Amino acid sequence: MKKIFLLLFPCTLFGFVLQPWYSPIGEFQFRPAYSYRYYPSVSQGKNPSSYHSHDHRIDLNFGVQFWPNWEFQFESDFLHSHKLNWGTERVGLQVRHLFLDDVVGDPISLSVGLQGFYVPTRSLRDVSVPYHAQGNLELGAAMGKEIDKTYNWLFRFWGFFGVGIANRGMPWVRPLIAAEMKFQQRHVLKAFTESYVGLGHRHSININDFNGYAKIAHRSIDLGLNYTYLFRIWGSLSLEGAYRLYAHCFPKHAVTARLTYHLPFSLF
Repeated sequence: MKKIFLLLFPCTLFGFVLQPWYSPIGEFQFRPAYSYRYYPSVSQGKNPSSYHSHDHRIDLNFGVQFWPNWEFQFESDFLHSHKLNWGTERVGLQVRHLFLDDVVGDPISLSVGLQGFYVPTRSLRDVSVPYHAQGNLELGAAMGKEIDKTYNWLFRFWGFFGVGIANRGMPWVRPLIAAEMKFQQRHVLKAFTESYVGLGHRHSININDFNGYAKIAHRSIDLGLNYTYLFRIWGSLSLEGAYRLYAHCFPKHAVTARLTYHLPFSLF
């Protein structure tokens, strides 16, 4: 019972599931999601200096724990924005290994993973697309702790820290912190904050001549809330909202709403 409800959904910039708790081995996870985001301006943006966008995004995520303590995820994202008319935003893979698992008695849960994803050149020309270049790699670690009662968790606290590099430009770092509470075995509330920091040297964005964030010193801090309803059999449904508290060389005052359905299933 405890493992069934472990996998919930952060509204992270890069989309992959990051929590240091895995679904049961051999159980496939399908997670389609739709999100809407609006931002009224771009910090340090020019050409034009006034720019906004209504972004519609569809994410398709498929994952499985294919071996004890090893998990694989595939994700493909599609975007409609001020500049893009429903184009592929990103295609990527994530492989993770669970080194420690507090569900089975370890003091904490610790997961380390590697993400690799491709971003089409056409998509990189849009400031709504938050990636550095066409080829991107990120190494990340997630650590967390559950507080449980009778084989069911009541509270979870976890964090993630990722370091990435693309085929050109400078690296980035991405920290995330989250706290979750489950009640009545059907409802989960979560609060989280995420930051995304590019280590480039440019402090302005030429919007009409944009080619990714590879060389830009971008900064952002997002704050969000999530509500998830856990069905008895047919997975879960999540509604999430996030607001960008701070941005430098990045879309600012961004407001995001996201709806995610999670369907676990098994072929055996």
